[in-house]
Amino acid sequence: MTDPHLLPWSFDDIAAFGSRPHLAPHRLHEQPMFTDDALADLLDRLPRSIVHPYTMGDDPMRLADWRRGAETDLPGKELLEIVERGHLWLNLVGIDGYDGDVARQVDELYGEIRELVPGFAPIRTSATLILSSPSAMVYYHADNQPNLLWHIRGRKRAYVYPCAERFVSGVNLERLVAGETDEELPFDLGYDAHAAVLDLEPGQVAWWPQNSPHRVENLGGMNVSLSTEHWTAESARREHLWTANYYLRSRLGRAPRSTRERGLVPAAKVAAMRLGRRVGMLTPGPRQGVRPSFTVDPDAPSGVGPA
Repeated sequence: MTDPHLLPWSFDDIAAFGSRPHLAPHRLHEQPMFTDDALADLLDRLPRSIVHPYTMGDDPMRLADWRRGAETDLPGKELLEIVERGHLWLNLVGIDGYDGDVARQVDELYGEIRELVPGFAPIRTSATLILSSPSAMVYYHADNQPNLLWHIRGRKRAYVYPCAERFVSGVNLERLVAGETDEELPFDLGYDAHAAVLDLEPGQVAWWPQNSPHRVENLGGMNVSLSTEHWTAESARREHLWTANYYLRSRLGRAPRSTRERGLVPAAKVAAMRLGRRVGMLTPGPRQGVRPSFTVDPDAPSGVGPA
């Protein structure tokens, strides 16, 4: 009899969930919704406002080379062909809110995780489908909430770094979690000596602890991955504490002495932060959005044309 489950996890996979950088198996890549024809049809059905094109350089130190592209109306099949031969990264953001098949797959994945991992009870989830060129990469950054990288096609390598002051300062983490800055962080190649290196093949999912800095390099073939994000009571508590610390530092000029997440003092800080937000006294500083600086050009070898 064929196992209908998408997650054939071992006891070690279950024990490692969310607590350390880890690879585990999945069967999502076997689904017909990720063939070229199905992806092209999906692109044609989605509102192009959620299809975010990016391009980048080839030096992980040059964060300024990461650029946002303008919305494109190219047919899905042509857009896939450009990604396969070019130098692009497409984020189909919040796709589970626009496509029923993806939403059902995400629900099924998280339903199985709930069954496998004792105490895992996500409050909500979201998903982004990622289509990227064979040599594309994502620069050093951290995410606010825990996320899972479900790899489906191609090969990629994730470098995951400790969530410690040396790799992401408390000030930068506070600003990121509070929403003042985007996810990118200062990077030094010397950090790689301390990274956990995860090589992903189709049928593997990667994860790491919340807020761990990481970067990603594609190693070959057009890459297709599903990135899912989830909120739990614990992850939301961490977000609220770091946001409260951000306001302590930026509004009151007081450097937080503790990042302890449980107890009366953390609870008081979070309560004060929530009250301040509710009455409009506390808002994050202005964040500079990334403006489109190129167009997806079918005539350019890289797929990157002038704005």
